[in-house]
Amino acid sequence: MKNQEAGLQARLQGLKPPAYLLIHGDELLLQLEIADSIRAWLRSAGFTGRERVEVDRHFKLEQLAHLVQSKDLFASAKIIEMRFGAKPHKAAIDWLTTWAPQSDGQVCVMLSCARLDKSQLGMAWFRDLQAAGWAFEAATIPRAGLAAWIRQRMISASLKANDEVIELIASRTEGNLLASAQEIKKLAMLGPTDITLTLAQQTLADSARWSAFDLQASCLLGDRQRSLKILEGLLAVAEPAPLILWALADAARQLQALHECLQAGLNRSQAFRQLRIYASREAVFHRALDRISMAQSMRLLALAARTDRCIKGLGGNAQEALRDFVLACTAKSPAADRLLAAQAWGAG
Repeated sequence: MKNQEAGLQARLQGLKPPAYLLIHGDELLLQLEIADSIRAWLRSAGFTGRERVEVDRHFKLEQLAHLVQSKDLFASAKIIEMRFGAKPHKAAIDWLTTWAPQSDGQVCVMLSCARLDKSQLGMAWFRDLQAAGWAFEAATIPRAGLAAWIRQRMISASLKANDEVIELIASRTEGNLLASAQEIKKLAMLGPTDITLTLAQQTLADSARWSAFDLQASCLLGDRQRSLKILEGLLAVAEPAPLILWALADAARQLQALHECLQAGLNRSQAFRQLRIYASREAVFHRALDRISMAQSMRLLALAARTDRCIKGLGGNAQEALRDFVLACTAKSPAADRLLAAQAWGAG
């Protein structure tokens, strides 16, 4: 099912929840909205328990088996959310495909990961999920389709806008759906439902001086001083920490994916096309690839997982963790890289 987040909950009503399902794709906003719809549907079906597990280098298959087999004291059925990194964890998938036929129907494992590549799309477990309708793709909206997506989003927010306003939002956000949704939300909070070009220009100009995506670009360029300044500005205006972290972690994920493409024999231009990185962003990724290795990008992802735990209140200061990530991402020397490794693995 491709980009079917709108009305998804209603379409699922009456269906029997599967033992496991998959949400994959590069559009975080669509992933989040698809997941929200599925959670709401599962809750209505009695799945009131919820547990989460991040599949990182510390993950052990026993964790999954324990979560699936343990009963929730306060819920008859539960959702287990598993977030993979760049690609699905083979051992976990093998375990799920063996367990699913004998499931008692009291557990639904909701898997999520980045966009699957051609070889992964051809695997038997994915074909079976897709055939049963339990594979949901949060596909990238092409630039040519962005205006229609923004227009529909504005209609859903009870806003009216002409083509100039739509194009203004599209150009400012450079195809990033999460950023587009944020701008539309700001416009909706103003009160008027008829958004003129003048009003849109003023509102977008009056937005926070920096965005999480400015921070992402600055970190990719390795500009430590500016990156820290942007981060402090975002924290000062109470920019949501999960949004800041998503922008930073997304840069690390894209760097890891780029390195994987390069190791597979693609050149940088081919890798950018395959990963659908906009031309306007290629320069910052060129700089980042020259500075950040595959190993470093993987350490950054581990550091992002630690930061996520801090944001969720599971130990540590969230703002300090975000500063640590920025320092690590803008590291330039072997000594700094050793610090990155210590931050990623030492603090758990």
